[in-house]
Amino acid sequence: MKPQNLPALTWDETDQKASIGPGQSRPIPGVETEMYRLTVKPVDGQKMKVLLPAENADRAVLYAENRWPGAIVSDAERVR
Repeated sequence: MKPQNLPALTWDETDQKASIGPGQSRPIPGVETEMYRLTVKPVDGQKMKVLLPAENADRAVLYAENRWPGAIVSDAERVR
């Protein structure tokens, strides 16, 4: 497999509005997940496409909203 030079998807862990941690910004370890594709437009950033593991589409959106508070998050589309 060819290595990819992808930008790191980071968020400000010191943001008081962000909810970071298992069950808030990512699944609880050991829970069954699938990959979901979303578009996230942070308040002060460029629109980006992200892939997130989640239990379902609603949780994928919740995880993105908790990572990037105030961002516009599209509906999640399951990656098959």
